[in-house]
Amino acid sequence: MKKTLLISLVLLLSGAICMQSISSCNKKHRRDQQDSAFTKGKVIPYIECKKDFSQSYALYLPSYYSEDKKWPVVYAFDSHGKGSLPVELFKGEAEKYGYIIVGSNNSKNGTPWETTSVLYDTLYSDTHRRLSIDNSRVYTAGFSGGSRVASSVAISKGGINSVIGCGAGFGSQEHPAQKFNYFGIAGNVDMNLNEMITLDSALEKSGYKHYLEKFNGKHEWPPKTVVSDAFLWLELRAMNDKLKPTNDTLVKNTFTRWNKEYLTLSDSGKFYKAYLLCGKIINFFDGVKDVTTLKADLKKLSENAAVISAKKHLQVISFEEAALQSHYMNALSTQTTAWWANEVTLINGKINASTDNEEKFMYKRVLNYLSLVTYMNINALLKSAQFEEALKFNTIYALVDPENPEHAYISATLSMKNHKSADAMSFLETAAKLGFAEPDRLESDTVMSTLKDQPKYSGILDSIKNNANKK
Repeated sequence: MKKTLLISLVLLLSGAICMQSISSCNKKHRRDQQDSAFTKGKVIPYIECKKDFSQSYALYLPSYYSEDKKWPVVYAFDSHGKGSLPVELFKGEAEKYGYIIVGSNNSKNGTPWETTSVLYDTLYSDTHRRLSIDNSRVYTAGFSGGSRVASSVAISKGGINSVIGCGAGFGSQEHPAQKFNYFGIAGNVDMNLNEMITLDSALEKSGYKHYLEKFNGKHEWPPKTVVSDAFLWLELRAMNDKLKPTNDTLVKNTFTRWNKEYLTLSDSGKFYKAYLLCGKIINFFDGVKDVTTLKADLKKLSENAAVISAKKHLQVISFEEAALQSHYMNALSTQTTAWWANEVTLINGKINASTDNEEKFMYKRVLNYLSLVTYMNINALLKSAQFEEALKFNTIYALVDPENPEHAYISATLSMKNHKSADAMSFLETAAKLGFAEPDRLESDTVMSTLKDQPKYSGILDSIKNNANKK
């Protein structure tokens, strides 16, 4: 009897263990099903990392994604941790060429590298466990501080084929154990343009595969036309490195179109523009197309008087810009706001009066540089409760970058610090009109919390939400 009872208990316990094992297997099966059923052809803005629920990412899978093959992946880093922003920007090229795009929602400016390093490791581990990734084609991309993250990952971690760096150079001056390809991007009025030019020159001397593309714009993510060039460059580099078959149609059509544009520029005497385009074609197609004739053309163009003159002029502009940055950096701590008002008027007058586009761009870069420097100083002063000094810098900030809503939001913050809620509400309204688009930041800002009961608050919040929806 006892023996029978013991056997029954063992069988019951074994059955329970079996059922638990089956349940675990079923859970794993459901998990795997869920992972493999990520929506394709549409941006997923928020996916939690399974080993750290505090970390998440935005994701885009091509509409034809399948786990039956390995796919190239781009890990993208926005300076404000808005993962869906680069994913939305890159999705068209991802769909066209077949890339997985992953945008971190956690990596942002001000995060120490030690923390960012762990964030990347978690992101990498989670996506590699849940997606079918080609490890020979892992790329990073980023804007501003995110660009420095993208290059730091390549330098410190290794295993990165290419980096797309927009608006800022390397996050570290260390020499990487293994080289990676680098596609740099900067706006012609980006205050970091000269940094990107200097980096491009250094990469040339170090034997990197690299290219720097400029666009008409400021310190911002590039337009889709430039993104298209960046992904084309990645594709051609992969073909050159035998990581994917050569797409003869893509190579022929693009080369023919660009070469025709180059010949038109050359024939019409626009030698500097022809020189730039000739160099671009060589950079993109060398290794997948015969560019011997173009290399000979480039050498001749480099000796052309107009090209030499244009290069010298850009060098003079660069030196002047560096001198102005140094001069104005010193003036920030020595000059009054009245002096700054007059100086900014003079700078804007030069921008409007100049017939030299490169000079115009240079003065605009100087203003954008001052915008960044004053903003950084204000943040430091606010943290140390130096509100009067912060007010002075914010006045300068509004002068050099009047269309930026951030100075109005800071004015609202300073008004609240001085117990002037009516002024704060007025500044918030101005910020909304200027395009302030961070409703979550406002709602979680404890300094602004007492304004929530004010009659105007909900209307201002709605305007800010509408601004965010437009982006």
